[in-house]
Amino acid sequence: MRKSENSIFFPILLNLQKFPCLIVGGGKVAHRKAQSLLLFSAKITVISPRICKPLKELQKSKKIKLITKSYSKDYLKNFKIVFSTTDNKKVNEQVRKDCNNEGILLNVADNPSLCDFILPANVKRGALTVSISSQGKAPFMVSELKKKSEHIFSPVYINIMELAGEFRKRLLTNGKFKSPKTRTKAFNKFLMIDWESILGQEGKNKAHKHLREILKDFK
Repeated sequence: MRKSENSIFFPILLNLQKFPCLIVGGGKVAHRKAQSLLLFSAKITVISPRICKPLKELQKSKKIKLITKSYSKDYLKNFKIVFSTTDNKKVNEQVRKDCNNEGILLNVADNPSLCDFILPANVKRGALTVSISSQGKAPFMVSELKKKSEHIFSPVYINIMELAGEFRKRLLTNGKFKSPKTRTKAFNKFLMIDWESILGQEGKNKAHKHLREILKDFK
């Protein structure tokens, strides 16, 4: 069943450790897809009679599983999420038909009309994930916005998110912050601090010291 050109895709975050992924195709597109999925600890199987060298390297490091055979619907067993990355229209159509019959979610590279879901461009900094999508209508614009986001959210945000997570945990386990109003004040105080500068100029130890001082300021 083909998808409508007017399909609207809902953004969602999935725990891919619970949903193993099958990638049909063994070329560069399949490799890029695998790399993106691995950032989120996905369990990946790739099936294709021809496998590119980068995918073979991922197999050697035990990050993915390879099946060097042509696609067959028999390989859909135990998968709920499938990515078809081939440049063969007939294969993509067959995968679409098989997934539709089995109730399996499918993404077909560069063909939103065959997709049950599409993938946004992601900027990942530790626990922070910034996702950008054009609903499949303007990938070139998404690519540009991703570059800008990578600059805005520099790698220092990995440490900032660690601090934010620790701060929230301390707040929720501290009796001084039972009041929602008090918690909001504390969160706002955290947000007012230039953590990027502190981490860059003083380091993580000083940043954690600042965090503790915020908590002490509340009586």
